Amino acid sequence: MRYAIISDVHANEAALRAVLTDANDARAEKVICLGDVLGYGPDPVAALELVYRRVHVCLAGNHDDAVCGRFPVEDFTDFAAEAVKRHRAAITQKAIDWLRHLPYTCAFEGFACVHGDFADPKHFDYILEPQDAVPSWSERSEPLLFVGHTHQPGIFVIGASGTPHRLDGMDFTLEDGKRYIVNPGSVGYPRSGACRSSYCIYDDQSRTVFFRTLPFDLDTYAAKMHGQGLNEAPWMLARAAERRRPAVRGNAKFGVSKPAARAPEVRIKRITPALRETSLSPLREKGENRFLRWVPALIALGVVALAGIVAYTLLILRSMPKDGTASLAGSSVQEVPPAPPPAQPAAERTFAPPRDLADGWQVAFEAPGEQKVVIEYNEKKNAEVFRIEHAAPHTVRFTKHLSLRPRPARIYWKVETAERRRVGAQASFQFTTHLVYSDENGVQVGREDGGGKLSEKKDYRVPERAVDAVLSIDCFCTGTHDLAVPHFADHPSVKKTGVR
Repeated sequence: MRYAIISDVHANEAALRAVLTDANDARAEKVICLGDVLGYGPDPVAALELVYRRVHVCLAGNHDDAVCGRFPVEDFTDFAAEAVKRHRAAITQKAIDWLRHLPYTCAFEGFACVHGDFADPKHFDYILEPQDAVPSWSERSEPLLFVGHTHQPGIFVIGASGTPHRLDGMDFTLEDGKRYIVNPGSVGYPRSGACRSSYCIYDDQSRTVFFRTLPFDLDTYAAKMHGQGLNEAPWMLARAAERRRPAVRGNAKFGVSKPAARAPEVRIKRITPALRETSLSPLREKGENRFLRWVPALIALGVVALAGIVAYTLLILRSMPKDGTASLAGSSVQEVPPAPPPAQPAAERTFAPPRDLADGWQVAFEAPGEQKVVIEYNEKKNAEVFRIEHAAPHTVRFTKHLSLRPRPARIYWKVETAERRRVGAQASFQFTTHLVYSDENGVQVGREDGGGKLSEKKDYRVPERAVDAVLSIDCFCTGTHDLAVPHFADHPSVKKTGVR
């Protein structure tokens, strides 16, 4: 069997997805995470949900234990402690409970895994030097051990001489009479000079360990961190500066500009000669004379059709008795009141690619140049809000994905308008919601639509085969509005996030 050994994701969803995709291409049959899914990074919810869904065995890391309260943060740096606080506020109680039950070690045929070291797994000691590896070898009997925690890919080996050595990460085959400790490096927060995601593949048939390294989008990662009001670690900024290359050419925009939306014209007083000339010019290019020859015939056909409709209507009215029925060709037709006009269908809207917000939410704009959403603190609500600023009437879409494993009985969401401000003489706000459920194969198995003008909260029963849910909130507004960070979860409690 082939095992993918990953470690230290640190809330970097993009890097984790790239590693899992690469592991699948490498034909890995099981994925083992050595811990620290959380800590540091900008995507705690998405990374945790992805690990829960795709990873077969996940061990506890010190950052995971700190978030769920099993490990103190007194020795953490200010940056790491702040991330622990932020991640704890972002995840549900169910996630906290799951983290609290993560094991510290796991063992398979011929190898074992831990986050820090095997001598005291709950204390999370580092294995940095060859002598640091000796206590773990003394604790375990397996010839191959996997550890994480240091973020530095490498191999510790001991043979007949009894002297341990450290080697850089490289592909190798286990030899009889030797023992190994392998650190796969970090998926989402690398501290090696290459600044790439790193993990291992172990093939227990050939007894071979393969080191895999992948690049990830460091610029987007840094932008997400700063977008949440956080400063990145100095070493990460240094790596980004090293990898940055000057542009070969200046910036350019090659897309067709979207014209500003205009209200439809409802009155036309007269057609000016210039307008008539413009309207007919395409016909002249394609043969105006041939078209005009058919105009009299079309008019005559329309007159005949209109006359037939009028005659038919008069026949019905003359045959209509006072009891509200009419006999026509031996049949009875019951008079019914006219139906109300059908509702105007919503126009198809096109949105720019979504951007990440707080708490797993994403935002997409219909008119990016005329719309803006920022995360600010609202003193009246004592909570963070999504501040929507629209100069013209357009739609902004907020979306969030929720994993339903294990499947809850009900699902809850809440949207609340925190504050409204007027721009000029007009300000309006209304929203619609779309909750879509899908099964294991991504097929839709349920849908709920709703919405209101100011605030709304709902709870729905989860369909039997649903394993994922996506909530979309389309806000159509002008002016400036504060939308309290929407609630979307499998439990009804709503906690205000407060100041970070």
